[in-house]
Amino acid sequence: MLLEKGGFISFFAGSSMVLVQRAWQALAGVFTLVFVAHFLSPAEQGYFYTLAGIAALHMALDMGLSAVLVQFAAREFVGLSWGRGGTVEGEDCSRFLDLARLSLRWYGLAAVIFLLAYPAGVVFILGAQADLAYDWRGPWALLVGATAANFLFLPVLALTEGSGGVTEVYTIRLIQGVLGATTVWTVLATGGGLYAVAMLSLVSAVVACIWLLARRRGMVLQALRQKVGNFHWDAEIWPLQWRIGASWLAGYALVLMHVPLLFRTQGPVVAGQMGVTMTVANMLSLLALSWVTARIPEMAKSAAMKDWIKLDGVYRAAFVTSCATFAVGAVLFFLGRLALEWTPFGERFLSVAQTAALLVAMALYHVAGLFGVYLRAHLREPFLWPSLAAAVLTAALAIPLASRWGSAGVVTVLVAVNAAFFVVALWLWRHLRQKWHGEPS
Repeated sequence: MLLEKGGFISFFAGSSMVLVQRAWQALAGVFTLVFVAHFLSPAEQGYFYTLAGIAALHMALDMGLSAVLVQFAAREFVGLSWGRGGTVEGEDCSRFLDLARLSLRWYGLAAVIFLLAYPAGVVFILGAQADLAYDWRGPWALLVGATAANFLFLPVLALTEGSGGVTEVYTIRLIQGVLGATTVWTVLATGGGLYAVAMLSLVSAVVACIWLLARRRGMVLQALRQKVGNFHWDAEIWPLQWRIGASWLAGYALVLMHVPLLFRTQGPVVAGQMGVTMTVANMLSLLALSWVTARIPEMAKSAAMKDWIKLDGVYRAAFVTSCATFAVGAVLFFLGRLALEWTPFGERFLSVAQTAALLVAMALYHVAGLFGVYLRAHLREPFLWPSLAAAVLTAALAIPLASRWGSAGVVTVLVAVNAAFFVVALWLWRHLRQKWHGEPS
């Protein structure tokens, strides 16, 4: 059992770097909120989170591939190893290199297509009739360009993580986070305004480029020289990828669409309040999710070998720790929000009641997501249709209610839809686990 002494130590050792990276992400996010509230006006704060929310649509081009690559790399890297210069060594590495070649091609095309987000964002912002007194198009252009550049490094990071390099990948992400956050704060403190919104993506791209050239250049060159191999994308990757991608896009509607929606219907100030509050809730979820993220390669291997006892042991420990982490973080954030009620910073967040309701909604969504991680370890995506249904329902209800009741209407929709989604996710997890493992009902 994982919860016995040896497994317990192994679990925390394997998760440590992921936790450190996510802990920094959460801590840096808090400081960023303080800097944004201090150096940007309420309207600028709304623009800051709206631009970031529009850029988050890049997940539509990722189509869930980064998550799929981690799981497939864990299977294809068995018997292989990393050599000098980041080359892949082993008796038969053709399938792994073919996987790398195809994923590099996918993300290269995605980077080019994402550049079209610039004119789309300009049209969206101008349509809100809430323009700033200075030009925001420069920061938006830089954010789009930096986000597109990061596409080029995503497949290499995912393949490295799936090969067992979880510590290496999350060390890179930690460096990206530290340098990126420091740059954001510096730009805000020196009067750079909205240019700060692009700094994290820009610094991440630079760090990833340096890492790739130093550590994985050999693999990329091998992959680019690889001729058509025996890895069949359409039959192996795509059936799972499009389902996860559609679920991720549905997740955008469930979590991230509300800031741009409130920007259009209520203006930048209300959008900024939702943006700040939702950012903290998302940070809590990301931090809590780290306990499960670190175990995805191990869970995928256990599922591939049909070692259900090990799979359940690894997942159970990660699940409990993740839920506890989110709960503690949510309570601390709510107490902090209460303390800010009688300060100028309190006006930068949603009201106390709406903050509490949003945390409940995000807790339900977080736990449902943990069920999804377990089921995806079997290289299946059963949450596709429930996610799409929840997304359609959220959009159908939030759009009219945002115009009429503002952020209160949006938060109400989130609680109701996420509660229903949680019930469906729990039922699917219990039912499919018994079915796939051959257990009696």
